[in-house]
Amino acid sequence: MGLLWETYIDGTHYSVRSAGKTVRLYSNGVFHSQWNENRPFSGAIWDCLSLPVLYRAPENTKNILMLGLGGGASVRQLQRLVPFENLTAVEIDAAHIDIAQRWFGVASDTIELVHGNAIEWVTTAKTHRFDLIIDDLFGHAEGEPVRAQAITDVWVAELSRHLTPEAVLVVNCISRQHFAKAVVVFKRAGFAQAYRWTLSEYDNAIGVFFRLPVPSGTWLQHLQEIELPAAMRRQARQIKRKLVAL
Repeated sequence: MGLLWETYIDGTHYSVRSAGKTVRLYSNGVFHSQWNENRPFSGAIWDCLSLPVLYRAPENTKNILMLGLGGGASVRQLQRLVPFENLTAVEIDAAHIDIAQRWFGVASDTIELVHGNAIEWVTTAKTHRFDLIIDDLFGHAEGEPVRAQAITDVWVAELSRHLTPEAVLVVNCISRQHFAKAVVVFKRAGFAQAYRWTLSEYDNAIGVFFRLPVPSGTWLQHLQEIELPAAMRRQARQIKRKLVAL
């Protein structure tokens, strides 16, 4: 693996490395993101953050909120999946924003990168309505990723006020056990349906939550309808998607 760039800022070691045509971001040794223009969906956890957008018809996803940017791989994936009009990504680490722009190609008139605390942004911002919210709020401690915001009743209520009625809410949980606890919170909040997305190579369990139920087969139908090479569709279908009762 080749080193493309690195720096130290306030005790954090940032490095951008290459593996073939893939670009990878590391912060203090934690693997944050990767991107390959020729393989936007490659069986990584970021696939599980972006692909749930297809539970809605692509043309109905106009406004997207991302809490946590990393290197911006999910942003690049969403550009391939839906013709959104505005994507707001809130990222606390200015270095990550710079890396996303310089090394991952995150640049468009439809993308707004906000340097700030995403938790504070959600709780203090006026009630903007989004068709998709991705909560990927992770930091790192001793070389391991940790969630920056617990899934509590208060947090879910704050997220909910920014959702359109038919919105998709995607939450990155660090494990299946963490996801199971989150399901209880979302049930109390009145959500109607949930899916658990997992990949065998990762411990994470991605929660996909809905206020209004989604008909069975909706996601596969939309996956077939969008313009993606067959190999990318096959890769997407390898993700394990389990309907969870609420």
